[in-house]
Amino acid sequence: MRRRTIAFLILALVLGAGITGAGAWSARQPRAYAPHGPGATYLALGDSLAWGASLADSASESYPALIHAALAEAGTIELVNLSVPGETSGSFVAWQLPRAVALLEAARRDGRRISPITLDIGGNDLRNVERAGPVAREAAIVAARRNIARSLDALRAAAGPTADIAIMTYYNPYGGDPAVHGSDAFWVERLNAAIREEAGRRGVAVADVYLAFEGGRAYTHTFALLGDIHANAQGHALIAETFVTALGYRRAVLP
Repeated sequence: MRRRTIAFLILALVLGAGITGAGAWSARQPRAYAPHGPGATYLALGDSLAWGASLADSASESYPALIHAALAEAGTIELVNLSVPGETSGSFVAWQLPRAVALLEAARRDGRRISPITLDIGGNDLRNVERAGPVAREAAIVAARRNIARSLDALRAAAGPTADIAIMTYYNPYGGDPAVHGSDAFWVERLNAAIREEAGRRGVAVADVYLAFEGGRAYTHTFALLGDIHANAQGHALIAETFVTALGYRRAVLP
């Protein structure tokens, strides 16, 4: 039932708003995110979350698969998922981003519109230094911010002004209080602040998964209690819901 509701509202958005051009885009002139609706292809980018790690059936349970299923009910749309487990923001820029840009540029040459584009990246940057000191952690945040900014600029330039782009924040699987300086929770919030700020400067939607997973969901919606920080099927459903809402394809109160 939820997928049908999402699909109906997606279709209403497309019919009401259309998918015409929105004028020139510039990273130097921040603007509020405004949806244009889905196109012929949905492109999912990111790390092991977008890939569907630890799920029984990533082809049907991962959040890109769930988003695609909802989009497909409103009209024919292809899913291309280029995500790579273990991807950092640096390896994303080096390998995954060029593949995405090539795909986007080829689609535009062929008159095909790719939208939406979803992205989760930066979590592994933080994981790789979770046992390091504050200097290394701060350096990881700085690098992630730079790579995220570069990635969003490249995706916008390649996709054009009418592609809907959304990036997610990360839930906190460590527990603790982000107000405690230097805690694991503190660094998760530092990364999320960088994601929000760089997206906000570029008119990119933010799927605030961090907020969606508050209230204990970082444990009930992940495998964290089993020593695995990946989201479970319930968590992926919530991530998909958060992305769809952030993209403006529906308005809903998250569970």
